[in-house]
Amino acid sequence: RSPAVRAGVTWSPMSLAALAAHVAPTAARPSTRVPSPSVAPVPRRTSISVSRSTIVRNAVEFDTTEMALTPPVSREDSFAQASEAITAVCAKRAKKTGKKRKSTGKAVAPTRVAVELPLASDAPREIRAMVVGACRGGAVGTAVYGDAAAAQETSVGADDIREHVHIDDALRGVGCDLAMGNGAVALVGVADDQLSSALRVAELAGARPVVGVNVEWFHAGDGGVTFRQSTQPGDTVPDKTALFANSFSVVYSYLPLAIQGVTGATTEGAVFKCVRGGAPEGSPWRILVKNDAGEYQQVGAMQRRPEQADLESALYNAAAAKSKINKGIGLFRGLAERAKNAVSGGNKK
Repeated sequence: RSPAVRAGVTWSPMSLAALAAHVAPTAARPSTRVPSPSVAPVPRRTSISVSRSTIVRNAVEFDTTEMALTPPVSREDSFAQASEAITAVCAKRAKKTGKKRKSTGKAVAPTRVAVELPLASDAPREIRAMVVGACRGGAVGTAVYGDAAAAQETSVGADDIREHVHIDDALRGVGCDLAMGNGAVALVGVADDQLSSALRVAELAGARPVVGVNVEWFHAGDGGVTFRQSTQPGDTVPDKTALFANSFSVVYSYLPLAIQGVTGATTEGAVFKCVRGGAPEGSPWRILVKNDAGEYQQVGAMQRRPEQADLESALYNAAAAKSKINKGIGLFRGLAERAKNAVSGGNKK
């Protein structure tokens, strides 16, 4: 598949990455694209050609400890960060659910979270290694795979997950008992055309948390907030599958970026989100770029998943801020504006 070029952003070919789950398209609805033969997504480094755009919208400052976290430096590091995010959120939700059920006697909304990790390839062994690493620690008890080969892969070795099964087997009760099992259920690399089966898995799992691991359908990652807001009066009521697809809150997401400037030089960057126990919907999506010292520097932070234009804007503004020419232009404009105010009787500062 040839690269897609939109709004000045050049995307490298990939099975998921920016075009599906990692960079939001205009509409926050499940993707209708034809699934690729490989079920598990393989987010790879995304190539961006920086061009002038508008200022990043909805960029705000977040006063949380999550802002001090940096993207992983290795595959194992990304697995460890994702595992900690899953464990922290599931533990907090379980505690909150217990208190609410005890005080009100009512059932609470099911816990549905998602993690998005880059993989070097979509080989079954790589997928299995990702699941074993990202879902370790005992929070996940059952891993349900969209790819049968990954479900049968055993060369990775022993792990904390008790059951590894293909999605079709899970629905037949072969190799697992979704209703009676312990821990969260992980949906691994489930494709668009398997959404109905994924919904059935979640229904059979009952109160068990559901963790989407590199699922292939698009969702805004905010627990359905964007999806509900996009519904207009008179629209057809969304079916259960659409509601399910958009019910996940991202607790960990890492998308490496390769940023190419006008001179041809390439800089590393990343879109990064890592929840550490707070509400996933309130945790920032951060846009980071490596400085001359090789350290990540934040150039944008948003409460929603960044879109292509947001990345363009943040990266352009970061490049412009480093340019002596642009700084000089900014200073000249500032002085000119103050002079204009003085002539027109405006505030003098």
